[in-house]
Amino acid sequence: MSEDLTRQLMTLPLPERVVLAQALWESIDDQLRAESLDTVEPDAIATALKRDADLDSGRVVGRSHDQVMEAVRRALQ
Repeated sequence: MSEDLTRQLMTLPLPERVVLAQALWESIDDQLRAESLDTVEPDAIATALKRDADLDSGRVVGRSHDQVMEAVRRALQ
């Protein structure tokens, strides 16, 4: 993506950026679902499903984007 396009998109009002972000995320999800599960490790699918269930049940608490990015920054230092 060109930097010019990115700058233009970042000037959209917040509600429009949210709609765009949701549409992009859904398009990624749709593409991942369309890909063959044969190329994915069965253990990886089982782990992902368990983690999703843990989050849904409240057994574990997710981290915010800011928390994840801060952890990444610390790990890269």
